[in-house]
Amino acid sequence: MQPAKKWSQELEGLRGLASLWVVLGHICVLTSFHFPILSDPAIGVDLFILLSGYLMAKNYVERKEKEPWTSSATFKKFWLRRFFRIAPLYYVLLILAIVFGSYFGEARDVIGHFYSETQTNSSRYSDSSFLNVFTHVTFIFGFLPSYSFNTVLPDWSIGLEMQFYFLFPFIMLAVMKLGFVRACFAVIVLCALAKYLTPNYFAAFPMPSMILIKLHLFIAGMFIAEAIRRMSMWYVFFAVIAALASIGIYMQNDVRASHILAQVGMILMMATILWPRKAGSNTENTLRFPRWLLTNKLSVYMGDVSYSVYLLHLLIVIPVVAFLLSNTNFAEFSAVTRFIFASAIILPITYGIATLLYKYIEKPGIKLGKNVIARSETKNNRPVVID
Repeated sequence: MQPAKKWSQELEGLRGLASLWVVLGHICVLTSFHFPILSDPAIGVDLFILLSGYLMAKNYVERKEKEPWTSSATFKKFWLRRFFRIAPLYYVLLILAIVFGSYFGEARDVIGHFYSETQTNSSRYSDSSFLNVFTHVTFIFGFLPSYSFNTVLPDWSIGLEMQFYFLFPFIMLAVMKLGFVRACFAVIVLCALAKYLTPNYFAAFPMPSMILIKLHLFIAGMFIAEAIRRMSMWYVFFAVIAALASIGIYMQNDVRASHILAQVGMILMMATILWPRKAGSNTENTLRFPRWLLTNKLSVYMGDVSYSVYLLHLLIVIPVVAFLLSNTNFAEFSAVTRFIFASAIILPITYGIATLLYKYIEKPGIKLGKNVIARSETKNNRPVVID
């Protein structure tokens, strides 16, 4: 069965939802406002991970005829696309995070002074050592517990994403040899085995920045893509099983049931929203409104700028909340009022700057990547002239 080569705008809405979830989650945390699910930004990151696994599998399968999975050129194109999608904006904001790290650390201490439950080791923000910079520029920091959570940026997940991109073509080679289900579950078993053999290494990470801790969730996203391509609910079931592997693989022993349930809920939501329906059917009519919520102009815009919003937001949230606490009677407000007031200031600033970053850094970076790939293809296809 040939996959339908159609871009689903719902994906943009889901990415926009994921980034907004993370921003609001961090505002909840830093204003000491506790609201079920929303105040856990890690769940928003998990939605990003599921979407990444889905998109990589979907696009890789759709390009199979033009870009054979066994070709080294396919590996190169894939890695170049992903690098230029992620790296340009990341490097720009990494410079700001390193240069102004002490400022962000002081702002974070202010927040910790008012809300001790949010206190963190703010000295990690001001680490401008060669090793910290080098490991972040090369994206290897995600493998090193001491550097994996060592800037003001939420870049632990960026390193995680780059690790997934590196492994993904090899996973697809395994799919060719073993079949989709066997290959994917074999990867999950290897992750669980690694956790069993090196428990101290897994436990040393302050955030799940090392790929083996979260690879099963990327795999769950891949299963969703295959479920929709094959129109098979079995693959949705496999995606749920993959998510449940969090119980055995995640670095903490006390994995919250609410987090696992949220992952399962997001898998079922994605499958429901993205599943092809016959026009005019009852199911199509039932999903019309939620699909509209994800495909209207505002949702698509939020999806476009979602990466910029995600990477930027803590550079806005932390200083704004610290300023409000230091210079106003913000701390005396009720928790819900603090959350609403801070959000009303932070969201317009974040989305405004993110729009500029998307236009002037993200899009040119993507274009540069396409040009690099095109030049490489031209060079490789150049006829050899024999004198």
